[in-house]
Amino acid sequence: MDVVVDTDILSTFLKVRRPDLIPKLFPRSMVFFCPAVVSEIDKAGEFGEASETKHKFSTTKLTRVERAIAREIGRRPALGRADCECLAVAQSRMSLLLSNDRTVRGEASSRGIDVMNLPQALRELWRTGVMKKEEVVKLTEEIEKKDNVVFKDRRLIFE
Repeated sequence: MDVVVDTDILSTFLKVRRPDLIPKLFPRSMVFFCPAVVSEIDKAGEFGEASETKHKFSTTKLTRVERAIAREIGRRPALGRADCECLAVAQSRMSLLLSNDRTVRGEASSRGIDVMNLPQALRELWRTGVMKKEEVVKLTEEIEKKDNVVFKDRRLIFE
């Protein structure tokens, strides 16, 4: 199953300088970004020193059908352009969507799209052997510090 990564998740991994973990987590999958995600990250300057990262992932072009789905999803005011593109591509291509945004996850659920949030992704990093559990503990602490994220229930990651 291919994986679509939204702005929020990519931004988090860029802030801790570990975007390499995303494809490592899905070694048999194509990991790609929608054009609006790359645009948002570029505008925020978050590629920074990791500008070569941008070229290690596939930026996909939306099909005509996907653009139509994105426009239809975009009628919801709480969703931005990148959210709509990610949802449309994930739905159309039956891909996993990586998102930590509650509104996006709700929309994905209503559309039958599989979603993985940040705690689930961190959990899978140690469960699949990409990282040791102790390394994920440190990564989690770094994410909290650098991305201003608070993991309310660490059991979701470490049990």
